[in-house]
Amino acid sequence: MAGARVQLQQVLTNLIINGIDAMRPLDDRPRELGIKSARDARAVVVQVRDSGTGLDPEQTDRTFEPFFTTKPGGIGLGLSISRSIIESHGGRLRAVPNSGGPSSSSPCKVLVMTIPRCGARSSA
Repeated sequence: MAGARVQLQQVLTNLIINGIDAMRPLDDRPRELGIKSARDARAVVVQVRDSGTGLDPEQTDRTFEPFFTTKPGGIGLGLSISRSIIESHGGRLRAVPNSGGPSSSSPCKVLVMTIPRCGARSSA
């Protein structure tokens, strides 16, 4: 995978922190954060899942807009900047619904980061 290592690490760190923050108010089920990675000949895919309340379907489209936040005290720049970094590497960062959390009994959101491997730029 070609890319600015520090920038890609920052994106992953941001996704993990967002997942932890999403679970902070939970008191009715375990807090679970799952990170899964896979690769093929063309790309590396990293999924970050949390057992928080999930994404409101009406807000999913706005998740990556600058200054949009659902966090108390948030400024709404982390995911916007993260998406810009991933896109500058020819990749894609998106939020997708999940039918179950890291354990099937809890709702969650999934943030999926796809980055082309060396020499395989994405058309996304």
